[in-house]
Amino acid sequence: MLTVFNQSLWGDEAFSAILSMKSVRDIISIIIRDTSPPLFNLTEHFWYKIFGTGEMAIRLLVFIYLLIAVFFVYKIGAHLWDKKTGLIAASLTLLNTFLFAYGFEGRMYSLLLATVTASFYFFLKKNWPGYIIATTLALYSHHFAIFAVFVQGLWFLKELFWGDRKAAFSIFKSFIAIVILYSPWLIPLYSQTKMVSGGFWLAKPNLKDLGQLTIKYLSVSLILLALRDWSKKFGKSVILVLWFAVPILITWLVSQKFQSIFYDRYLLYTIPAAMLLAASQMRRVGVVILAIVVLTYLSADFVYFTHPAKIPFRDLASYVKQTEMKGDFLINEDTGNHKLWESKYYGIPAPIYNPTNIPLPYFVGTALMEKGDIISVLPKDAKRLGVITYKNTDQLKINGFKASEEKSFGGLNFVWMDKSK
Repeated sequence: MLTVFNQSLWGDEAFSAILSMKSVRDIISIIIRDTSPPLFNLTEHFWYKIFGTGEMAIRLLVFIYLLIAVFFVYKIGAHLWDKKTGLIAASLTLLNTFLFAYGFEGRMYSLLLATVTASFYFFLKKNWPGYIIATTLALYSHHFAIFAVFVQGLWFLKELFWGDRKAAFSIFKSFIAIVILYSPWLIPLYSQTKMVSGGFWLAKPNLKDLGQLTIKYLSVSLILLALRDWSKKFGKSVILVLWFAVPILITWLVSQKFQSIFYDRYLLYTIPAAMLLAASQMRRVGVVILAIVVLTYLSADFVYFTHPAKIPFRDLASYVKQTEMKGDFLINEDTGNHKLWESKYYGIPAPIYNPTNIPLPYFVGTALMEKGDIISVLPKDAKRLGVITYKNTDQLKINGFKASEEKSFGGLNFVWMDKSK
Protein backbone atom coordinates (compact mmCIF):
# COMPACT_ATOMS: atom_id res chain seq x y z
CA MET A 1 0.00 0.00 0.00
CA LEU A 2 1.36 3.43 -0.95
CA THR A 3 1.38 5.89 1.96
CA VAL A 4 3.29 9.01 2.91
CA PHE A 5 5.80 6.68 4.57
CA ASN A 6 6.91 5.02 1.34
CA GLN A 7 5.97 7.52 -1.37
CA SER A 8 8.68 8.91 -3.63
CA LEU A 9 11.04 11.58 -2.39
CA TRP A 10 10.66 15.05 -3.87
CA GLY A 11 13.37 17.60 -4.72
CA ASP A 12 14.40 18.94 -1.29
CA GLU A 13 14.12 15.52 0.33
CA ALA A 14 16.25 13.97 -2.42
CA PHE A 15 18.75 16.82 -2.08
CA SER A 16 19.09 16.08 1.65
CA ALA A 17 19.24 12.34 1.01
CA ILE A 18 22.09 12.66 -1.48
CA LEU A 19 23.98 15.18 0.65
CA SER A 20 23.73 12.85 3.66
CA MET A 21 25.35 10.06 1.64
CA LYS A 22 28.56 12.10 1.49
CA SER A 23 31.35 11.91 4.07
CA VAL A 24 31.04 14.02 7.23
CA ARG A 25 33.72 16.41 5.92
CA ASP A 26 31.96 16.78 2.58
CA ILE A 27 28.56 17.31 4.23
CA ILE A 28 29.91 20.23 6.23
CA SER A 29 31.90 21.78 3.36
CA ILE A 30 28.92 21.54 0.97
CA ILE A 31 26.25 22.76 3.35
CA ILE A 32 28.34 25.81 4.25
CA ARG A 33 27.75 26.88 0.63
CA ASP A 34 24.02 26.23 1.00
CA THR A 35 21.60 27.86 3.48
CA SER A 36 21.28 25.48 6.44
CA PRO A 37 23.22 24.23 9.47
CA PRO A 38 24.50 20.63 9.25
CA LEU A 39 22.89 18.69 12.12
CA PHE A 40 20.07 17.01 10.21
CA ASN A 41 22.32 15.78 7.42
CA LEU A 42 24.87 14.50 9.93
CA THR A 43 22.23 12.54 11.85
CA GLU A 44 20.80 11.22 8.58
CA HIS A 45 24.31 10.21 7.48
CA PHE A 46 24.79 7.98 10.53
CA TRP A 47 21.17 6.76 10.38
CA TYR A 48 21.92 5.41 6.88
CA LYS A 49 24.64 3.17 8.27
CA ILE A 50 22.06 1.26 10.31
CA PHE A 51 18.79 1.53 8.39
CA GLY A 52 19.85 2.17 4.80
CA THR A 53 18.93 4.98 2.41
CA GLY A 54 15.38 3.99 1.40
CA GLU A 55 12.36 6.27 1.59
CA MET A 56 10.90 4.50 4.61
CA ALA A 57 14.18 4.70 6.53
CA ILE A 58 14.41 8.43 5.87
CA ARG A 59 10.83 9.08 6.92
CA LEU A 60 11.17 6.91 10.00
CA LEU A 61 13.99 9.14 11.20
CA VAL A 62 11.97 12.35 10.86
CA PHE A 63 8.88 10.73 12.38
CA ILE A 64 10.93 9.79 15.43
CA TYR A 65 11.92 13.44 15.73
CA LEU A 66 8.21 14.33 15.69
CA LEU A 67 7.58 11.83 18.49
CA ILE A 68 10.42 13.35 20.52
CA ALA A 69 8.73 16.74 20.17
CA VAL A 70 5.41 15.21 21.26
CA PHE A 71 7.11 13.71 24.33
CA PHE A 72 8.50 17.10 25.40
CA VAL A 73 5.10 18.73 24.83
CA TYR A 74 3.68 16.20 27.29
CA LYS A 75 6.43 17.01 29.77
CA ILE A 76 5.81 20.76 29.48
CA GLY A 77 2.05 20.31 29.95
CA ALA A 78 2.59 18.09 32.99
CA HIS A 79 5.09 20.58 34.44
CA LEU A 80 2.93 23.67 33.97
CA TRP A 81 -0.42 22.03 34.76
CA ASP A 82 -0.85 18.26 35.14
CA LYS A 83 -0.38 14.95 33.31
CA LYS A 84 -3.89 15.09 31.84
CA THR A 85 -3.13 18.46 30.23
CA GLY A 86 0.19 17.08 29.05
CA LEU A 87 -1.50 14.11 27.37
CA ILE A 88 -4.08 16.29 25.65
CA ALA A 89 -1.43 18.74 24.44
CA ALA A 90 0.78 15.88 23.22
CA SER A 91 -2.16 14.36 21.33
CA LEU A 92 -3.05 17.67 19.71
CA THR A 93 0.59 18.16 18.69
CA LEU A 94 0.88 14.70 17.17
CA LEU A 95 -2.42 15.05 15.31
CA ASN A 96 -2.00 18.68 14.25
CA THR A 97 -2.37 18.41 10.49
CA PHE A 98 0.55 20.71 9.67
CA LEU A 99 2.98 18.98 12.03
CA PHE A 100 1.71 15.54 10.99
CA ALA A 101 2.51 16.30 7.37
CA TYR A 102 6.03 17.45 8.16
CA GLY A 103 6.52 14.45 10.41
CA PHE A 104 7.07 12.51 7.18
CA GLU A 105 9.13 15.12 5.34
CA GLY A 106 12.74 14.01 4.83
CA ARG A 107 14.14 17.37 5.87
CA MET A 108 15.29 19.11 9.05
CA TYR A 109 11.89 20.44 10.14
CA SER A 110 10.97 17.68 12.61
CA LEU A 111 14.45 17.91 14.12
CA LEU A 112 13.98 21.67 14.54
CA LEU A 113 10.60 21.00 16.16
CA ALA A 114 12.05 18.41 18.56
CA THR A 115 15.06 20.44 19.65
CA VAL A 116 13.19 23.73 20.15
CA THR A 117 10.46 21.97 22.16
CA ALA A 118 13.12 20.26 24.28
CA SER A 119 14.84 23.63 24.72
CA PHE A 120 11.66 25.19 26.12
CA TYR A 121 11.05 22.21 28.42
CA PHE A 122 14.50 22.43 30.00
CA PHE A 123 14.20 26.24 30.13
CA LEU A 124 10.94 26.02 32.07
CA LYS A 125 12.35 23.30 34.35
CA LYS A 126 15.49 25.39 34.94
CA ASN A 127 17.56 22.40 33.93
CA TRP A 128 20.42 24.43 32.52
CA PRO A 129 22.70 21.63 31.22
CA GLY A 130 19.73 20.15 29.34
CA TYR A 131 18.76 23.60 28.11
CA ILE A 132 22.25 24.33 26.81
CA ILE A 133 22.44 21.02 24.92
CA ALA A 134 18.91 21.21 23.44
CA THR A 135 19.25 24.85 22.39
CA THR A 136 22.65 24.30 20.79
CA LEU A 137 21.22 21.36 18.84
CA ALA A 138 18.28 23.53 17.78
CA LEU A 139 20.60 26.21 16.42
CA TYR A 140 22.55 23.56 14.51
CA SER A 141 19.23 22.27 13.10
CA HIS A 142 17.89 25.46 11.54
CA HIS A 143 18.75 29.16 11.70
CA PHE A 144 15.19 30.04 12.70
CA ALA A 145 15.79 28.52 16.13
CA ILE A 146 17.37 31.89 16.96
CA PHE A 147 13.87 33.37 17.23
CA ALA A 148 13.00 30.84 19.92
CA VAL A 149 16.15 31.91 21.79
CA PHE A 150 14.97 35.52 21.39
CA VAL A 151 11.76 34.60 23.24
CA GLN A 152 13.84 33.06 26.02
CA GLY A 153 15.90 36.27 26.03
CA LEU A 154 12.73 38.25 26.68
CA TRP A 155 11.98 35.96 29.61
CA PHE A 156 15.53 36.52 30.87
CA LEU A 157 14.85 40.27 30.93
CA LYS A 158 11.57 39.68 32.77
CA GLU A 159 13.38 37.61 35.44
CA LEU A 160 16.25 40.12 35.67
CA PHE A 161 14.11 43.20 36.28
CA TRP A 162 10.86 41.86 37.76
CA GLY A 163 11.48 38.28 38.85
CA ASP A 164 14.08 35.79 40.05
CA ARG A 165 17.53 37.33 39.55
CA LYS A 166 19.23 34.07 40.46
CA ALA A 167 17.36 32.36 37.61
CA ALA A 168 18.25 35.28 35.32
CA PHE A 169 21.95 34.80 36.13
CA SER A 170 21.63 31.08 35.30
CA ILE A 171 19.95 31.92 31.99
CA PHE A 172 22.72 34.40 31.18
CA LYS A 173 25.43 31.81 31.89
CA SER A 174 23.55 29.33 29.70
CA PHE A 175 23.45 31.87 26.86
CA ILE A 176 27.22 32.28 27.12
CA ALA A 177 27.72 28.51 26.96
CA ILE A 178 25.41 28.24 23.92
CA VAL A 179 27.31 31.02 22.11
CA ILE A 180 30.60 29.21 22.76
CA LEU A 181 29.21 25.88 21.50
CA TYR A 182 27.68 27.54 18.44
CA SER A 183 30.70 29.73 17.66
CA PRO A 184 32.19 27.27 15.08
CA TRP A 185 29.16 28.01 12.88
CA LEU A 186 29.17 31.80 13.23
CA ILE A 187 31.32 32.40 10.14
CA PRO A 188 29.24 30.00 7.98
CA LEU A 189 26.12 31.66 9.41
CA TYR A 190 27.38 35.06 8.30
CA SER A 191 28.14 33.88 4.77
CA GLN A 192 24.80 32.06 4.48
CA THR A 193 22.89 35.10 5.78
CA LYS A 194 24.72 37.35 3.34
CA MET A 195 23.90 34.95 0.51
CA VAL A 196 20.17 34.94 1.36
CA SER A 197 20.08 38.72 1.75
CA GLY A 198 21.28 38.98 -1.85
CA GLY A 199 18.06 37.39 -3.10
CA PHE A 200 15.71 34.57 -2.20
CA TRP A 201 12.63 33.02 -3.74
CA LEU A 202 10.11 34.04 -1.07
CA ALA A 203 7.77 36.95 -1.83
CA LYS A 204 7.07 39.75 0.64
CA PRO A 205 4.21 38.61 2.91
CA ASN A 206 1.13 40.72 3.62
CA LEU A 207 -1.39 40.64 6.47
CA LYS A 208 -3.41 38.01 4.64
CA ASP A 209 -0.36 35.74 4.57
CA LEU A 210 0.09 36.26 8.31
CA GLY A 211 -3.51 35.31 8.95
CA GLN A 212 -3.36 32.31 6.64
CA LEU A 213 -0.25 30.96 8.36
CA THR A 214 -1.92 31.29 11.76
CA ILE A 215 -5.04 29.48 10.57
CA LYS A 216 -2.90 26.81 8.89
CA TYR A 217 -1.07 26.18 12.16
CA LEU A 218 -4.10 26.22 14.47
CA SER A 219 -6.85 24.82 12.24
CA VAL A 220 -9.74 23.50 14.34
CA SER A 221 -7.74 24.06 17.53
CA LEU A 222 -8.80 27.69 17.20
CA ILE A 223 -12.11 26.64 18.76
CA LEU A 224 -10.34 25.33 21.87
CA LEU A 225 -8.30 28.51 22.15
CA ALA A 226 -11.43 30.65 21.81
CA LEU A 227 -13.18 28.71 24.59
CA ARG A 228 -10.15 28.57 26.89
CA ASP A 229 -10.43 30.23 30.31
CA TRP A 230 -7.70 32.83 29.85
CA SER A 231 -8.36 34.47 33.22
CA LYS A 232 -7.01 31.56 35.28
CA LYS A 233 -3.27 31.38 36.05
CA PHE A 234 -2.37 33.59 33.11
CA GLY A 235 1.24 33.72 34.30
CA LYS A 236 1.74 30.17 33.06
CA SER A 237 0.40 31.09 29.67
CA VAL A 238 2.59 34.11 28.97
CA ILE A 239 5.71 32.29 27.84
CA LEU A 240 3.60 30.00 25.63
CA VAL A 241 1.94 33.00 23.99
CA LEU A 242 5.39 34.50 23.40
CA TRP A 243 6.72 31.19 22.06
CA PHE A 244 3.92 31.05 19.52
CA ALA A 245 3.56 34.69 18.52
CA VAL A 246 6.99 36.32 18.69
CA PRO A 247 8.89 34.23 16.08
CA ILE A 248 6.01 34.57 13.63
CA LEU A 249 5.71 38.33 14.11
CA ILE A 250 9.46 38.96 13.98
CA THR A 251 9.92 37.10 10.69
CA TRP A 252 6.87 38.81 9.22
CA LEU A 253 8.17 42.25 10.23
CA VAL A 254 11.70 41.54 9.01
CA SER A 255 10.23 40.48 5.68
CA GLN A 256 8.55 43.86 5.30
CA LYS A 257 11.80 45.83 5.27
CA PHE A 258 14.43 43.30 4.21
CA GLN A 259 14.65 40.07 2.25
CA SER A 260 11.53 37.95 2.86
CA ILE A 261 12.14 35.02 5.20
CA PHE A 262 8.50 34.40 6.17
CA TYR A 263 7.72 30.75 5.47
CA ASP A 264 5.39 28.31 7.22
CA ARG A 265 7.71 25.30 7.55
CA TYR A 266 10.52 27.44 9.03
CA LEU A 267 8.27 28.43 11.94
CA LEU A 268 6.45 25.19 12.66
CA TYR A 269 8.19 24.90 16.04
CA THR A 270 5.75 27.53 17.37
CA ILE A 271 2.78 25.15 17.03
CA PRO A 272 3.42 23.13 20.25
CA ALA A 273 2.97 26.33 22.29
CA ALA A 274 -0.48 26.82 20.77
CA MET A 275 -1.39 23.17 21.37
CA LEU A 276 -0.36 23.51 25.03
CA LEU A 277 -2.58 26.57 25.35
CA ALA A 278 -5.47 24.78 23.61
CA ALA A 279 -5.16 21.80 25.95
CA SER A 280 -5.07 23.77 29.19
CA GLN A 281 -7.64 25.61 31.31
CA MET A 282 -10.61 24.24 29.37
CA ARG A 283 -14.13 25.22 30.23
CA ARG A 284 -16.67 22.42 30.71
CA VAL A 285 -17.91 22.61 27.16
CA GLY A 286 -14.29 22.15 26.08
CA VAL A 287 -14.49 18.38 26.58
CA VAL A 288 -17.06 18.04 23.80
CA ILE A 289 -15.18 20.45 21.56
CA LEU A 290 -11.94 18.55 22.25
CA ALA A 291 -13.53 15.35 21.00
CA ILE A 292 -14.67 17.10 17.82
CA VAL A 293 -11.19 18.58 17.29
CA VAL A 294 -9.45 15.23 17.79
CA LEU A 295 -11.84 13.42 15.44
CA THR A 296 -11.38 16.14 12.81
CA TYR A 297 -7.60 15.89 13.08
CA LEU A 298 -7.73 12.10 12.93
CA SER A 299 -9.87 12.13 9.81
CA ALA A 300 -7.66 14.66 8.03
CA ASP A 301 -4.47 12.83 9.02
CA PHE A 302 -5.85 9.48 7.86
CA VAL A 303 -6.70 10.91 4.46
CA TYR A 304 -3.27 12.53 4.21
CA PHE A 305 -1.45 9.36 5.27
CA THR A 306 -3.28 7.09 2.84
CA HIS A 307 -3.36 9.47 -0.13
CA PRO A 308 0.23 10.53 -0.85
CA ALA A 309 0.41 13.55 -3.12
CA LYS A 310 4.07 13.75 -4.08
CA ILE A 311 5.05 13.09 -7.69
CA PRO A 312 5.63 9.33 -8.14
CA PHE A 313 9.21 9.76 -9.32
CA ARG A 314 10.06 6.18 -8.39
CA ASP A 315 7.56 5.03 -11.02
CA LEU A 316 9.05 7.42 -13.56
CA ALA A 317 12.53 6.03 -12.86
CA SER A 318 11.25 2.46 -13.21
CA TYR A 319 9.67 3.32 -16.55
CA VAL A 320 12.92 4.88 -17.81
CA LYS A 321 14.96 1.86 -16.78
CA GLN A 322 12.53 -0.48 -18.56
CA THR A 323 12.48 1.52 -21.81
CA GLU A 324 16.03 2.86 -21.94
CA MET A 325 18.28 1.62 -24.75
CA LYS A 326 21.99 1.82 -25.44
CA GLY A 327 22.93 5.27 -26.77
CA ASP A 328 20.10 7.12 -24.98
CA PHE A 329 20.86 10.32 -23.09
CA LEU A 330 18.68 11.74 -20.28
CA ILE A 331 18.21 15.38 -19.34
CA ASN A 332 16.22 17.62 -17.01
CA GLU A 333 14.71 20.23 -19.29
CA ASP A 334 13.42 22.74 -16.70
CA THR A 335 16.29 24.71 -15.12
CA GLY A 336 14.01 26.48 -12.64
CA ASN A 337 12.13 23.41 -11.43
CA HIS A 338 14.56 20.64 -12.22
CA LYS A 339 14.44 17.08 -10.89
CA LEU A 340 18.18 16.54 -10.72
CA TRP A 341 18.16 15.27 -7.17
CA GLU A 342 15.28 12.85 -7.69
CA SER A 343 17.02 11.61 -10.84
CA LYS A 344 20.22 10.92 -8.93
CA TYR A 345 18.48 9.34 -5.96
CA TYR A 346 16.50 6.94 -8.15
CA GLY A 347 19.45 6.01 -10.33
CA ILE A 348 18.64 7.70 -13.64
CA PRO A 349 21.30 10.45 -13.87
CA ALA A 350 19.89 13.28 -15.99
CA PRO A 351 21.86 16.55 -16.03
CA ILE A 352 20.13 19.91 -16.29
CA TYR A 353 20.07 21.10 -19.91
CA ASN A 354 20.84 24.82 -19.88
CA PRO A 355 21.61 25.89 -23.47
CA THR A 356 21.51 29.60 -22.58
CA ASN A 357 24.22 29.18 -19.90
CA ILE A 358 22.28 31.45 -17.54
CA PRO A 359 23.67 30.83 -14.01
CA LEU A 360 21.28 28.94 -11.73
CA PRO A 361 20.32 30.56 -8.39
CA TYR A 362 21.93 29.04 -5.28
CA PHE A 363 18.55 28.01 -3.81
CA VAL A 364 18.08 25.25 -6.42
CA GLY A 365 20.90 23.30 -4.79
CA THR A 366 23.98 24.51 -6.66
CA ALA A 367 26.19 23.80 -3.61
CA LEU A 368 25.71 20.06 -4.14
CA MET A 369 26.04 20.10 -7.91
CA GLU A 370 29.06 18.44 -9.47
CA LYS A 371 30.80 18.63 -12.82
CA GLY A 372 28.43 17.37 -15.50
CA ASP A 373 25.25 18.13 -13.56
CA ILE A 374 24.61 21.12 -15.85
CA ILE A 375 25.23 20.94 -19.59
CA SER A 376 24.72 23.50 -22.36
CA VAL A 377 25.39 21.19 -25.33
CA LEU A 378 23.83 17.80 -26.01
CA PRO A 379 26.22 14.96 -26.90
CA LYS A 380 26.48 14.46 -30.65
CA ASP A 381 26.36 10.69 -30.38
CA ALA A 382 23.01 10.62 -28.51
CA LYS A 383 20.67 8.41 -30.53
CA ARG A 384 17.64 9.23 -28.43
CA LEU A 385 16.87 11.86 -25.82
CA GLY A 386 14.93 11.20 -22.62
CA VAL A 387 13.50 14.42 -21.22
CA ILE A 388 12.12 15.02 -17.72
CA THR A 389 9.80 18.00 -18.01
CA TYR A 390 6.49 19.55 -17.05
CA LYS A 391 5.90 20.35 -20.71
CA ASN A 392 3.95 18.07 -23.03
CA THR A 393 5.08 17.00 -26.50
CA ASP A 394 3.40 20.00 -28.16
CA GLN A 395 5.33 22.47 -26.01
CA LEU A 396 8.68 20.70 -25.91
CA LYS A 397 11.14 21.97 -28.50
CA ILE A 398 14.74 20.76 -28.63
CA ASN A 399 16.73 21.31 -31.82
CA GLY A 400 17.65 18.12 -33.61
CA PHE A 401 15.09 15.95 -31.80
CA LYS A 402 11.42 15.09 -32.24
CA ALA A 403 9.11 13.70 -29.55
CA SER A 404 8.12 10.08 -30.12
CA GLU A 405 6.69 8.88 -26.80
CA GLU A 406 5.33 10.58 -23.69
CA LYS A 407 4.27 9.28 -20.31
CA SER A 408 2.91 11.34 -17.42
CA PHE A 409 3.58 10.75 -13.72
CA GLY A 410 1.41 12.94 -11.52
CA GLY A 411 1.81 15.99 -13.72
CA LEU A 412 5.50 15.41 -14.43
CA ASN A 413 6.20 14.09 -17.93
CA PHE A 414 8.90 11.91 -19.38
CA VAL A 415 9.34 12.29 -23.11
CA TRP A 416 11.42 10.13 -25.40
CA MET A 417 12.69 12.16 -28.36
CA ASP A 418 14.19 10.61 -31.49
CA LYS A 419 16.98 12.32 -33.38
CA SER A 420 15.56 14.20 -36.36
CA LYS A 421 16.55 12.92 -39.79
